[in-house]
Amino acid sequence: MTLAVAILMKDPAQAKTRLKPVLGSDARERLALLMFENTLDHFLRLPARLAVVTPSDRIAGIARARGAAAVIEDGNGIDAAAEAARRWALAEGAASLLVVHADIPTLDESEIATLLDAGNTRAVVIGESIDGGTNAILLTPPDAIGFRFGPSSAAAHEAAARSAGRTVARLRLPFLSRDLDTPDDLRAFASISAPPIDATALALLAVRGIPEIRADDDLGAIISEALSAAGIDLEAGDIVVVAQKIVSKSEARLRRLDDFAPSSRALEIADRIGKDARKVEAILSESADVLRAERMGADGLLITRHRAGWICANAGIDESNLGSDMGGMLMLLPEDADASARRIRDRLEHRFSGPVGVLVTDTFGRPWRNGLVNVAIGVAGVPALVDWAGRGDAYGRALKATLPALADEVAAAAGLLMQKDAGVPVVVVRGLEWTDRPEASARDVLRPIAQELFQ
Repeated sequence: MTLAVAILMKDPAQAKTRLKPVLGSDARERLALLMFENTLDHFLRLPARLAVVTPSDRIAGIARARGAAAVIEDGNGIDAAAEAARRWALAEGAASLLVVHADIPTLDESEIATLLDAGNTRAVVIGESIDGGTNAILLTPPDAIGFRFGPSSAAAHEAAARSAGRTVARLRLPFLSRDLDTPDDLRAFASISAPPIDATALALLAVRGIPEIRADDDLGAIISEALSAAGIDLEAGDIVVVAQKIVSKSEARLRRLDDFAPSSRALEIADRIGKDARKVEAILSESADVLRAERMGADGLLITRHRAGWICANAGIDESNLGSDMGGMLMLLPEDADASARRIRDRLEHRFSGPVGVLVTDTFGRPWRNGLVNVAIGVAGVPALVDWAGRGDAYGRALKATLPALADEVAAAAGLLMQKDAGVPVVVVRGLEWTDRPEASARDVLRPIAQELFQ
């Protein structure tokens, strides 16, 4: 038979809204894109005409770049998208149409073969989801029945087939029956798909329930309580990643903007770049050097070397996520983030034993690249750098100058769960092999000024 396959894909920015309680908007969008690309790659291997039905120009572009057709529809629901798929299949002269959702986390070739084989003897083959919905439907011909997507749609599609006098099969296949729409789906998928943790598998555990942090709060004790409440018992080798903001709040690093009286230098820079002179003075007070001051964007660009050595915008001073009653306040970086990490580590190991590692992290921009990445500004136990000199590469060749930035790599991974709108300031990273280095400092990653080539 001449087969047409249509993948139904929403705008990724609007997808997976029911996962909002456990995933931030960026993480939901990335998850939707990842599952879509996995589905697209899977069906590109079939000897079939393939189209992606979507309201998103971005998704349509990805589809065309991979060699699939793109059918633009206006986002009026799944039935409307499926009808657009039907019109495309009929125009292509296809004898059969397979409509499949883009958010099936695991696609198994043998299951798809089973579904297609059933289509040799049935006009309608329904790939039923575990909640009674329809994750895939095969129609021969493409206009065999009308679409009935929605709650209990497997039964509705079966009833439509029988009403039309069409032969029908209803299949509940182990992988094809699962999707990722709700937090329960996500937990169920993790429970059946995650391999045992070893050197090649990591787990990232979001720690929720951290209350609003105030000055002089015992942050280590609060994190310990939140871990216990979440049912997370720290294990030897776990790394606890803590957002800088709650560390700074607990260490009374909030300052009123009005408390900074602009110096003449602050006034000169503020006038030149279009930035509030009080804010410039706050930045100068936290900085060892000003590297760039440019009139860019709505608030000007001020890149400095923080007193701890970090090169970042605004000396790491922030005004977001400070709390609903914190207008006119500025958040400064911890005075000594390594010491902050050590204090939290001591508390956690007293409660859970150890060894465990602790990272204090913040989001920094990167030279020559757009976007922010979570990096470590304080470490306890976890080495900032690992020296691989003398080790062999994958082909046995000796490495001469390889220094993985381990703490930053762990921070970046945890950052996937620590989005600014996620309300997750603590993440546990489990399954990584590392060597405890009590003497380690996050500042070990900093190059000596004499080696900075782009001044």
